[in-house]
Amino acid sequence: MNIDTRIRATIAGLATVTALLALLAIGGSGCGGGGSDTTDSGGPVGPPQTTTGPYQPLTVGSTWTYHVDDQGTVYDKQSAVEAFEDMGGMAAGTMGYRVRETIKASIQLTWYEQTTTDVRRHHDQLSDTSGRQLSDEWYSPYLLRVDESTDHLQQGANWTINYEKTKTTSSKPTATTNQAETWTVEGVDMVTAVPAGTFNALKVTRTDTADGSTKTQWFVRGVGKIREQTGQGHVEELTAYTIAQ
Repeated sequence: MNIDTRIRATIAGLATVTALLALLAIGGSGCGGGGSDTTDSGGPVGPPQTTTGPYQPLTVGSTWTYHVDDQGTVYDKQSAVEAFEDMGGMAAGTMGYRVRETIKASIQLTWYEQTTTDVRRHHDQLSDTSGRQLSDEWYSPYLLRVDESTDHLQQGANWTINYEKTKTTSSKPTATTNQAETWTVEGVDMVTAVPAGTFNALKVTRTDTADGSTKTQWFVRGVGKIREQTGQGHVEELTAYTIAQ
């Protein structure tokens, strides 16, 4: 091999190394950089879908299916909006959406009020599959589901919700306790992948001020909650959904 040939080979080798380093740099910039927040969807993360609407759409007939891993116990959870009705009881006179969730061997009914800026949770009923009621809970003035007010759609926004919880169970008398949650917006339009697809999500963390327990949730406009993770190792990811018009 003459000198010119060796020089050309050396230049070609350097170009190949430079190209590989550039590709590695590009790949690294997409992992945890630029404010992105991705989750494993069992495949490559594609471009986020374009969606519009409220972060928690509530229309009768809408459904969501979640794959749940609760500290190693794995199951699927179904959620469906059943009706729009007077919530009665402690929220009598307020119209709300009744949502049914099938969670393993139990059924939970939850009533939500939707306003122009937020979705408010007022009432929960938990029963077994035979229809026997296990617990009944009311929240006054409400327990927040998602907040779309302008000030609370900014990264770093932080606020506290105070409410009373009145709970009755099949084995204990009715008890009312004061509760508080601190909300923190972790990010807005964070690219997040779940089995149902890749989306731009609003990421919020709720912290119970009494015991410090946390729940982080990802909401998507026009879709609803796509992911949930607690500090106790409970993870939910959206696998399928239909939003009724």
